[in-house]
Amino acid sequence: MIGLIILIVAIVLVLAITPFVLDEKGYVLISFNNTTIEGTIVSFCIMAVISATILFLTYKLVRYLLSIYHNTKHGFFARSEERKQAAIEQALWSAINDDYELVEQTLSGNSVPSKFEDIRLALLAKAALANNQTDKALERLFEISPEQQLNVAKLWIASGDSSAIESQMRANSDSKKATPLELKLYAEILVQQQHFSALEDFLPRLLRKKVLNDAQWTQLFNAYFNAQASDKITEKYKQLPKKLQAHANTAYLMQMAKVGQLSAIESDLIKMVKHDEQHAQLANILSNATSAEAVKLQSSIQERLKKDDANNALLLSLACLANAQGDYELAAKVFDKALNIENKKQFAQQAALSYKNTAQADKALVLYQ
Repeated sequence: MIGLIILIVAIVLVLAITPFVLDEKGYVLISFNNTTIEGTIVSFCIMAVISATILFLTYKLVRYLLSIYHNTKHGFFARSEERKQAAIEQALWSAINDDYELVEQTLSGNSVPSKFEDIRLALLAKAALANNQTDKALERLFEISPEQQLNVAKLWIASGDSSAIESQMRANSDSKKATPLELKLYAEILVQQQHFSALEDFLPRLLRKKVLNDAQWTQLFNAYFNAQASDKITEKYKQLPKKLQAHANTAYLMQMAKVGQLSAIESDLIKMVKHDEQHAQLANILSNATSAEAVKLQSSIQERLKKDDANNALLLSLACLANAQGDYELAAKVFDKALNIENKKQFAQQAALSYKNTAQADKALVLYQ
C-alpha cells in the first residue's frame, strides 16, 4: 500500500513540474461517460496530493483499528486458554494427592483445552469412583472418545463393568505386539466378567510373557478358585500345567481352607511347617480356615513350637487352626500371646471369633477400636 501511494505521489510531482519545465500551463481533461473533469495540471496535482494524503491517513487509521481488534481478541482467548490450562493442571495435582473432591470441583465448573477433554473425563470418572458414585463414573467413561477407551481400562475394571472394553482388550492382547500392561488388564477383565474358559486358554500366554508377579498370580487365582464349586477346586487345580500350579498353589490352599477342606491339603500344610520361610504363608492360609479337622497338622505345629515357642507366625497358625476345629479356649490363649500391632488387622476376625466364644467380649471390642 505504501509503495502504491509513493508511486502516485511521484507521478503527481512529475506532472506538476512538467508545465514549468516546458513553460506551458497545461490542462487535464478526464471524461467518463457523461462526467467530465477539467482543470489545470497544478490544480489537478494539488487535488491528487490531498487525495493521496487522505488515502494514506485512512489506511493508517484502519490498520490501527484492526491491530486493536486483533490484540484484544488475542488477549481474550489467551487468557481463556490460560484458565483452561490452569484447571487441568490443578486437577492433576489434586488427583496425585488423592484429593478427589477438589478434582470434582475444579473440573465440573471449568472447561479445559480440547486436547485434554478425555483426560478431564477420566479424572472425573476416577473422582466419582473414589466417592463411590459408580453410575456417575460410568457416565463419564462412556463419554470418552473410542480411541482413548483402552487408556482408561483400569477405571472400567474399578467400575465393576468392564464388558464395554472387553472386545477391544481381547483384540489388543491377541496381537504379537501386546504390552505387558494390556495382557495384565485383559486377564483382570476376564476374571471380573467370570469368563474362566477364556482365562484358562489365556493363562499360558501370561506365564510365557512373565507379566505377573507372585502377589498378582495369587490374586488372579484367588478369584479363579473362588468362582469354582467347592468340590471342583482340586480338579481345576490339577488340570493346570505344572508351571502354572506353582503360581496357583497359595491361592489353591487358601481356597481349600476357606471351604473347610483342610483334610485334603493337610499333608501340604504339614510340609510348610517344616520350612521356616513358609510359616508366614501358612498363617495367611489358615487365617481363612473354617470348620475342619486337621489333627496331624495341629500336632506338627505344636511339636515345632516346643523348639521355637516365640515363632509368632506358627502361633497365629495354631490359633486359627484351633478356631477351625472348635477349640476356642486354645485359640484365645494363643491370640493373647501372638497378636500385635503388625498382625492385628489381618487376624482380627479370627481373634474376635475365639474371644466371642470364650465370653471375652471386651477383648473382641478392643480389636475393632
